[in-house]
Amino acid sequence: MPTHPLLLYKGYELHPLVFPRTFSRFDGHSRSAEGYDIAVRICRPATTANPAVSRVFRLNQPHAFSDFGTARRAARQQGKDIVDGKVSGASVIDI
Repeated sequence: MPTHPLLLYKGYELHPLVFPRTFSRFDGHSRSAEGYDIAVRICRPATTANPAVSRVFRLNQPHAFSDFGTARRAARQQGKDIVDGKVSGASVIDI
């Protein structure tokens, strides 16, 4: 069971996903490039246990979020923008 409060938005559950950006040991990245990448899982409330009726959208960005809380808020906002139809190529119509 998640420890964070559930976010319902316009009939969809939004689950922010935050994970560390990974680098190989020798790729020459700078320390300032380290941080978090985000995605959001969107589903209808009655379908939480069935991953086949949910979608995960990953935000591809050149720079990582340096703060976990900021990354989580950005993932939630990304989910709202997807539900509102503001993100090109991302749709929840079939969920």
